[in-house]
Amino acid sequence: MEEDRPLSDMPREATRIVDRARDRGVQLRLMGGLAVRMHCSNPDFCERKYSDIDLIGLSSQGEMIEAVFRDLGYEPDKEFNVLHGTQRLKYEDHFNNRHAEVFLDKFRMDQTLDFRGRLEIHPYTISLSDLFITKIQVVKMDEKDFHDLFSLLRENKIGVDDREGVINARYVAQMCAHDWGLYHTVLRNLDRLTEFYDHFKLDQRERDSMDRKIWIIRLMIIEEPKGPIWKARDRVGERLPYFDEVEREGGED
Repeated sequence: MEEDRPLSDMPREATRIVDRARDRGVQLRLMGGLAVRMHCSNPDFCERKYSDIDLIGLSSQGEMIEAVFRDLGYEPDKEFNVLHGTQRLKYEDHFNNRHAEVFLDKFRMDQTLDFRGRLEIHPYTISLSDLFITKIQVVKMDEKDFHDLFSLLRENKIGVDDREGVINARYVAQMCAHDWGLYHTVLRNLDRLTEFYDHFKLDQRERDSMDRKIWIIRLMIIEEPKGPIWKARDRVGERLPYFDEVEREGGED
């Protein structure tokens, strides 16, 4: 029997991982640029280079996750998994000189986002709303973050529920209403998006559409009711740290 080994085509390999996990009763969903790509109908715009395959799963299925990757021809990064295994797991693809990384339960970068109870919305990726948040919560955004955000906003509608093709602005607003740091970062990054219209060569119709979508998301975030703890944190503002300094190399793509 021929040895099972990772495919060289990253989008196909990412899909294969999720399918194999599902066959074994394991919940894994794609994150990062490859997940964004799956929600794009215009590959000419959204396509970019991908350094690795990022997923999220459940810590309660850690041993089953490792079995899935071994079955697919990956080798566990033993040192990394010993050090970080309660939060993240890494599996090496020596055939294609890359790796797959699995966040467990929570996405911990600049802000911490809990995905327990959110992994059944889409069969292959985290939801569009969660994808949007994972990208726009980055304090020090780089070009690929902006690229992915523009891909998501150009291709999808803004709404108030988690449906295919819809970024749930109500959910985004509720998340921001519970975390001042997330609120502050998201609003600041929404304001920055217009600076990149020329960079991504948006025509006037696309600019008008993007303006409307940004306005709706921003308005819903601002108008979402905030609790007393949030309001107290708001009075402190940037005088206290509001995000975690995270080394992104080897993290989310």
